Formats: sequence, structure tokens, C-alpha cells
Amino acid sequence: ATKHARGPRAMGTPVALQIFVAAAKAVVRVFIIAAVGCWARRKELLDADTARVMSRLNGAIFLPCLLFTVLGKAVKAEQLQNVWLLPIAAAVHIFFGWVLGKGVCRAFDVPREFRGPLVAAASFGNTFALPIVLLDAIIGSGNKVGKLQFTREDNAAMVLYLSAYMTVLTVLMWTLGPVWMKGEDRLGVDESFDKSLDDDPALEGGPPTDGPSVRPIGKARSESRVDLLELELAEGRSGPSATGDGAGGQSRMGPERRREKKSFWRRCAAALAPAANVNQLAAVLGILVGLTSPLRRALFDEDGALYVLGSCAELVGAAAIPQVIVVLGASLAKGPDHSLCDRRTAVALGFGRLGALAILNVGTYYCLRAAIPAAAVPASKAFWLTFLVEGATPTANNMMLQVQMYGSKRAAGGIGACIFWQYAMAPVVLTGTISLFLAII
Repeated sequence: ATKHARGPRAMGTPVALQIFVAAAKAVVRVFIIAAVGCWARRKELLDADTARVMSRLNGAIFLPCLLFTVLGKAVKAEQLQNVWLLPIAAAVHIFFGWVLGKGVCRAFDVPREFRGPLVAAASFGNTFALPIVLLDAIIGSGNKVGKLQFTREDNAAMVLYLSAYMTVLTVLMWTLGPVWMKGEDRLGVDESFDKSLDDDPALEGGPPTDGPSVRPIGKARSESRVDLLELELAEGRSGPSATGDGAGGQSRMGPERRREKKSFWRRCAAALAPAANVNQLAAVLGILVGLTSPLRRALFDEDGALYVLGSCAELVGAAAIPQVIVVLGASLAKGPDHSLCDRRTAVALGFGRLGALAILNVGTYYCLRAAIPAAAVPASKAFWLTFLVEGATPTANNMMLQVQMYGSKRAAGGIGACIFWQYAMAPVVLTGTISLFLAII
């Protein structure tokens, strides 16, 4: 009895230490690369404008190549039949994160400009660079962790599991993420602009003013709003030249009527325009290449006819993750920027992503194990470990890239603060959650 009582305690210490080392190793790698960006910013080698240009270059060239090659090499039709649950899990995890983001916005009265970016930061976790380091350290070439015995095949299958999860997450990340990075700010601009029209006496039929009845286009705060205003002026739906008691004798159109005349589809297209981007296209093409065996072999087999193109894409894509982290480090050179996202909000989001979502994912795990036949999913413990880890990672580094491309400079500082605090607490909180995962599977 004494031996049985001591066994778990003796076994638990090295397991916890091993998990801590794996989590710390992954986090330290991020901080070392980010330190390069921090140093470059302090030495004035990388200013804010240059970092923004680097982000756009990354989003236009490096990251699409990475998404295309990772998905194109790993996604295979015959293997996806057994891992169908992971793409669905990606959508569910994004929904859980969206609920978390909305809750944090309401609880901490997040500024309107940062609500969309914060929801994106809550919804999308680091689903490849960090999990692959963690899972490789735990699974290894057949490690035994506590009572779990992994095999070499588990390590190979782990890459497939991560890629299956990324098929849906990447497409949704580059569809919804850019819209959230811009959406709240655009809505605020539209409302403030409409209010300015309502307050203009000339538009209400009131006494004339000394200046023009339409604000100069240069004063608009949004490029999309400028385009909309110019189009309305061209079509004669606002402004002194298109209304009044002049030609036709028609009365000036009121604000409510003018809003009704706006094209619903044009506004929808403007709001969803960021969703049509090269990264989404690269992810979809990568999935299609992976599912088309002859094309996959031609691009990624060494004797393939198009191997030169595939290998070049891999070389270019290899620079994507380090470059994103360097830009992240440059943005944090002066410490976290709490102008839009204060410390309480950033820490609350961190505990939400690393703690609350992890616990919620555990509940989902138990429900799925009870509802799904064992034969419907792989028997490997690495499958369920991947499922659980993917729902408990810090915010994706790509959120910094997205906010640099589609959001404001102040919002980029808020995203940097969120990522900073999550990685600061990751070695402790992530170690605890992974210990829980290993205990229950």
C-alpha cells in the first residue's frame, strides 16, 4: 500500500517538470526571436513604418507560401477520413473564443476601436508553431509520460492532426480576422459621419451656413468611407449641387430617406472586402493541392516535375514565422502598449484563453468521448492530446500581422500587449493545463 501511495507522487514530479521544460522551451524561443526585433527597434534599425511594411510584405508573400506548402504537403484525402473531428473542433474553438472576446469587451469596457481586434485575439490561437514544439517535446520518438506510452508513429501522425485542424482554422482566420480588425472602427466612422450629416442644418432644411453644406472629403477618417461619399456626390444624392430647389423643383432629401437609398450590397461588400485576401486563397489552394495526389507529388516529391517551385515556396515560407515574431518584438521595444488595452484586460484575456477555454475544451472532450464511437476517431492518445492542446494556446502571432495590415497603429499596440502577457503566463498556466490533459486522456 505504501509503494502504491508513493508511486504517483514519484511519477508526477518528472512529468510536471518535463511539461514545464517543453512549455518553457517553446516560449523562450519566441522571446529570443522577439528580442531581435526589440534590439533592432532600440537601435533605430526598425521603426514603426518599416515594421508595418514588413508585415504587409509577410502577409502578401511569406505567409501565403508557408500556408500553401504546409497544407499542401500534409493534407491527404485518405488520412483526413479519420481526423474529421479536428476541422470541426477548429470552428468550435473559434466560437468559444468569440464568446470570450465579447465577454471581455463588455466586462472591461474596451474602447470601440479595439473591440474587433480583441475579439480576433480571443478567437484565434497559435495552432502550429507553438503546439508542434510542445507536442514534439511530450511525444518525442516514443516517450513515456506518466502512464502514457507514445510511439514514433504518434509523432508522425501529430503533424497530420495539426494540419487537419489548420484546414478550417486558417481559412476562417483569414476570412473573419481581417474583418474584425477593421469592422468595429468602420462602424464607428459610419455612425459618426451619419450623425454629422444629421447635425448639419443645411441638410435638415434649416438656415444656410457660411461654409459648404458637405464636409470636405479630406476630413473623412476612413478610405472606404471616402469612396462611398465620393460615389454619392457623383450620383447626386447629397451636397448642394444635387439637391435643393433648383432643377426639377424637387425638395431636398432627408437623412432617413438618404440612408434608405444606400446600396445594402455595396456596404456589405465594403465590410467583407478584407476577407478576400491572398492568405485565404493560399490556404484553399494548399488544401486542394493536398487532396489532389498527382499535383501534390509533382510539387513536393524530389523527383516531381514541379519540385523546384514547391521547394522555392518552402524556402520563402520558412521566413514567415520569424519575421512575424521580429515585428512583434519591435512593437514591444518600449514595453506593452496599454493605451487601448490596459493590463487588467490583457491579463483577463490571457487567463480566458489559457485557462477558461482550456477547461471548456475539457468538458467538450468528455462529451465527445461519450457521444462518438471509439472507431470513428483514431485510437492514438496523441489525437486527443492535439485536440485539447489546440484549444488552450495563446493568441496567434498572426494577429499582430493582421492588425498591422488591416487595423490601426494603436490597435497593434493592444494586440502586442495581449500577446506579451499571454506568453508571460504561458510557462505556468500552460504547464498546468497540459498536465490536466495528460491526466485525463
